[in-house]
Amino acid sequence: MRLAALIGAISLIVFAVFQGEKDSAPNERWFAVKSIEIAGDLINADRQQLQFAYSVLLGESLLTLSLERAESVALSPEWVESVRIRKVWPDKIVVEVSEHKPIAHWNSRQVITSNGEVIAPKNGEILPLANLEGPDASSQIALDQFGLMSQMLSNSKLRIKELVLEERGAWNIKFQNGVYVKLGRDKVLERLQRFIAVYKSDLSGKIKNILLVDARYPHGVSVQWNKKL
Repeated sequence: MRLAALIGAISLIVFAVFQGEKDSAPNERWFAVKSIEIAGDLINADRQQLQFAYSVLLGESLLTLSLERAESVALSPEWVESVRIRKVWPDKIVVEVSEHKPIAHWNSRQVITSNGEVIAPKNGEILPLANLEGPDASSQIALDQFGLMSQMLSNSKLRIKELVLEERGAWNIKFQNGVYVKLGRDKVLERLQRFIAVYKSDLSGKIKNILLVDARYPHGVSVQWNKKL
C-alpha cells in the first residue's frame, strides 16, 4: 500500500511538471503560487510593502521555485534582516520575516541595528532613539561604546541623548536632561564613572544651572555654570 501511494505521488508530480511546461499561462500551471503570507512580528517594516515586494513570486510553480532566489527577493526591503521561505502545498508560500532591531540613530540620517549594520529606512528618523555621531567607518566603535556607557548608567537616572566621536578620537555626551559632558580620548569609561559619582552627590539638583561638564581631569570634573540664571 505504501509503495503504491509513493508511486502515485511521483506520477502526479511528473505529470504536473509536464503539464506546467505545456501551459502558456503561468497562473494556470499545476502548483502555481496563488497566495503569499507574510509572517513575523513586524514593528517597523510595512507589511503591505513586503507583500508587494514578494508578489513577483505569484504564478511561480512550487515544484520549480528556487528557495534561494525567493529569499534573495525577500531580503531587499529595508527593514528585513533575514527571511525563511516555506512552501505550503499546493499553492501557497509563507515568508517568515525577521526584522532589523534598531539600537540608535547614526549621524542623524541613518539607523544602527543590533548586529551593527547601518541602514537608511524612510521612517528611521521618527524613531525615539539616541543619536550616535562619528566618522563614516566608526559606527561599530560608537555602538560598542554606547552599549558600555548605557550599562554604566543603568543605575542612574541619566540616559544618553547624543554620543559623539570626534575626528581626533575624543568622546562627548549629551544626556536627555540637557547636561553636556566632555570625556576626551583616554580612560573614557573611568571618566564617565567619575562624572556619575559627582552627578549623584553634587549636581543632580542643579541641572538647570549647568552649561557644561568637563570630565577630562585626572581626579575630578570641572563645571561651567550658567551665570544668567
